[in-house]
Amino acid sequence: MLGGTKLDPTLISALVERWRPETHTFHLPCGECTITLEDVSLQLGLPVDGEVVTGPVLSTDWSETCEQLLGKVPNKFKGSRIEMKWLEDNFKTIEASASDVEKEQFARAFILKLIGGLLMPDKSRNLVHLRWLLLLADLKEAGRLSWGSAVLATLYREMCRATQPEKAKISGCMLLLQSWAWYRLPFLRPRVDLPYEFPLVIWWNNPARHSGIPIELEDIRLALDQQTEEEFVWMPYADPRIQECVPTEFLANRNIWHVKVPLIVFATVEIHESNRVMRQFGCMQRIPSSPQKLDDLHNIDLRGRLEEDWSTFHQKYIEIWQRRYDYLPSREPFLTPELATSPDYMDWFRHNGKPYLLSALERSRQRRRRRQRRGPINPRSGEHVAGRTTSAPAPHENSIVVQAPGEYFVQPPPTIPYYVPIPPTTPMYPVLSTILTFYPQSAYATPYNYPLIVSQIPSTTFFYQGGSSSQPPTHIRGDVRWATRTQTQSSTKEGDEVGDQHRCAREDEDEDDEEPPT
Repeated sequence: MLGGTKLDPTLISALVERWRPETHTFHLPCGECTITLEDVSLQLGLPVDGEVVTGPVLSTDWSETCEQLLGKVPNKFKGSRIEMKWLEDNFKTIEASASDVEKEQFARAFILKLIGGLLMPDKSRNLVHLRWLLLLADLKEAGRLSWGSAVLATLYREMCRATQPEKAKISGCMLLLQSWAWYRLPFLRPRVDLPYEFPLVIWWNNPARHSGIPIELEDIRLALDQQTEEEFVWMPYADPRIQECVPTEFLANRNIWHVKVPLIVFATVEIHESNRVMRQFGCMQRIPSSPQKLDDLHNIDLRGRLEEDWSTFHQKYIEIWQRRYDYLPSREPFLTPELATSPDYMDWFRHNGKPYLLSALERSRQRRRRRQRRGPINPRSGEHVAGRTTSAPAPHENSIVVQAPGEYFVQPPPTIPYYVPIPPTTPMYPVLSTILTFYPQSAYATPYNYPLIVSQIPSTTFFYQGGSSSQPPTHIRGDVRWATRTQTQSSTKEGDEVGDQHRCAREDEDEDDEEPPT
């Protein structure tokens, strides 16, 4: 079962802080890293090599569409969305004597629940858009779609939006984001002592131990800033134990994981920046070329564009995806870990990237080793039963080990409160008003200078403060509606309440809402 794992909003907060919308990568002391098509394929077991998930989003009669494709009609619609609870209540079980038509209807309802509840949920958390149902009319054709690239494009878009200071919610496949971090950052993950399972994300449904890992946001920040390159697992799926559990068909075509192309799902277009994370594929990382500027694309969503046929609107990007194997980056294997990057890469990244969130002084303190006891990662797993306490387990490989700062801390970036974003002076691609041309990545392309980094972070906990822009911090407020902006100036209580109402109205905007943003 994919959805049996409890999400950790604090860990997700710490990851969003490290996200760079202009490159679709996390910035850590070891360099750039990101969630790729490889992660989607192996973590979720979704197909990534297929046709683009796109098309029209509007039906002439949703009631008739539901009657034909689901065999039932919801009692109410919210625009083009229906309640997830209605799907759950009406498609719990299927009779053994069901006809082929009924089985197909049940399958569509199940896939719709999976999309709306786990893979590509919107911010409502209880509604799912029926545009997905239109793609499921022919289940055989639906099986030829690249659902994995659609999930990744959606997650990229939501991560980019989450860095904006006025945003208080995040959607997309948070389970993929969390599992990606746990597989690659073992000092942050709970310990599971059972064999791996496929899809790999379900491994976390097993009983787990949490001792020795940080739980507070400031401690996770510190752990990430103090990590060495050896602590980041660049190729977790090379583990023979993982290779044994992955079906061979998922390993047959690894080239699809490496393509540097647009990822498209309806209105959303995001670039798969595989050339920036070549170490994740076992290849040498050189200084990458400038990223494509995506501001105009980031402003395009479904709101107010119900009549749009996105397969026509984004045709130029779809054509690039269709020729995806023409856009494989240069891949240079390396023999030893010391040769995993070109000699100039780490110096370039330390000076032009954003490897740290904390100042040099803050990074020098020791990590706190205590771990508060909390419920099991999967409450149904029975971890909490008598005789199976996890309050004081034996030391294991995931325990935090305090280490002296390594070579990455010799010349830390300048300590400033916030940085001012500076647009790149040498864009890699033409402006979006023209047809874009994608080229295989040259090892000697023009490097991109990032804005100066945030190096001082307040001790208070917040969900995300705009990891890629100069913004005041935001505080956690609950488990789902996480953030409101910190008040930087004194104001009256009445003024604060008015401001909160205005912010909440903006935060509740959802791409799947059908009214255009005001």
